[in-house]
Amino acid sequence: MENIITFASMTNAMKARELLRGHKIPTRLIRTPAHLRKGSCGYSLVVPNRFTRAVELLQMKGIPYKGIFADGAD
Repeated sequence: MENIITFASMTNAMKARELLRGHKIPTRLIRTPAHLRKGSCGYSLVVPNRFTRAVELLQMKGIPYKGIFADGAD
């Protein structure tokens, strides 16, 4: 499994991607995988490294996300 942050909207996913890009944290924007959706569609960011820092930045900047799914590696 990959490190994934899920969002309810494309807008929030794009805001998050730009924030993380500004902090030199690479991401990949994807449709939320079916097994992680909770009854609705959505968008997600795959964060291959610095995952903990990425989540901290989203919280500090108040960008809402639906869930985080980490594979344990950072």
